[in-house]
Amino acid sequence: MHRHVLRLHEKYGPVVRLGPSEVSFIDSAAWKDIYSLKRCRQIERDPKSFPALTPNGARFDLLTYSPSDHAKYRKILNPSFSEKATKEYEPTIHEDTDIFIKKLSEKLQGPGLKINLTQWLQWLTFDMVSNVVFGETFDCVTHETSHPCLALSMDLVSFSSFIVFVAWWTGLKNFLVKLSGVEGLFVNMVRSKCEKNLSSKSQKASVFSNLTKAGDPLNQAEIDGNLTALVIAGSETTGFILTATSYYLATNPECFRKAAEEVRSAFSSAEEINDDDIRKLPYLRATVDEALRMTPAEPNGLARKVVIDGIDIANQYIPKDTAIYVSQFAQNRHSANFHLADEYHPERWLNDPRFKNDKLDVVQPFIMGVNVCIGRGLAWMEMRVILAKMLWNFDWTIDAKDREPFEKAKAWHVWMKNPVKINLLPRGTLSAK
Repeated sequence: MHRHVLRLHEKYGPVVRLGPSEVSFIDSAAWKDIYSLKRCRQIERDPKSFPALTPNGARFDLLTYSPSDHAKYRKILNPSFSEKATKEYEPTIHEDTDIFIKKLSEKLQGPGLKINLTQWLQWLTFDMVSNVVFGETFDCVTHETSHPCLALSMDLVSFSSFIVFVAWWTGLKNFLVKLSGVEGLFVNMVRSKCEKNLSSKSQKASVFSNLTKAGDPLNQAEIDGNLTALVIAGSETTGFILTATSYYLATNPECFRKAAEEVRSAFSSAEEINDDDIRKLPYLRATVDEALRMTPAEPNGLARKVVIDGIDIANQYIPKDTAIYVSQFAQNRHSANFHLADEYHPERWLNDPRFKNDKLDVVQPFIMGVNVCIGRGLAWMEMRVILAKMLWNFDWTIDAKDREPFEKAKAWHVWMKNPVKINLLPRGTLSAK
């Protein structure tokens, strides 16, 4: 669907009606007009567009479409994702990344190893988010297998992301989610992890430990819903973005060389790698920014619904009850917004004159306004640390025949997770050729 929407915008311009009451935008003005704080009482989340990923179907968590409930949960959860709190999670991020690196290093014998990077990074981010949220990992990387919750959540994300495009199936969607057993599985998982955290004497920082200190505590249903939402959303998106960045580096050897050289010259040992110094590496940041432009985690946009009589969006009058959104893939690949829009060029984020007319401000991977991703700071730290340590320890390439699954991946609400198989190589292999 994402490529079809792009073709429609290339043909008809920055505003396209996709259905009787559905309009897609791709210019920067639409971001502020649709998602900004000042419009939150005029434009609300569209209930039909939110997948039921969590216990009670997005009624008791941050994914809720109720503005008052969302504000309540965000206020309680914000301290757990402040800059200070995020910094306290850094040891956990390094701990899980080091297990991942060690595991791959042990498996890497001889000249190279072909791995399903999609799977490995999904295991890592699921372990990592669980560790940050509960103070305990699922050990997916250690055991090289998906925890039942991870396997089911990935199936559920794929199913729900498709169903949101068939609005009249809302009732069926909720029924099938209940039928799948996901609700009971995640409730049991959350409660088990929380009980272990409470009985543990560990002082490890975690989202749950912060919630236990909150002045306005959540009830059990709200804990179940919010912590489940954080685990699913946090692992699914971060794992995908890391896979995408690694893929683009593999298919653009000169970009890989620049990124690897920057990381390897910044530190004298793996033990020195830390987030404060990784932040100072502009090319590494640009590789992720460009991957987010090329393949935004939510390619088809997050719909909002006009709840007043009518409103102007990007100089277009939109009547009440219309679903509106910025289509991120179409916006980020449109020739009016970017030079060489279908090509991967981290340099466009580094003031390269070839891209001086690019509209970088249209790229908003974490949305903006009142609904901006609460965990964006944590996600950036995870991506920086994981990618830096991968580049420090390994080289990697991809065979031509293995590119198709990523290039032709389908996308609804999120991307379908096709296997990206790379050739993992000992560090320095590429520079030695």
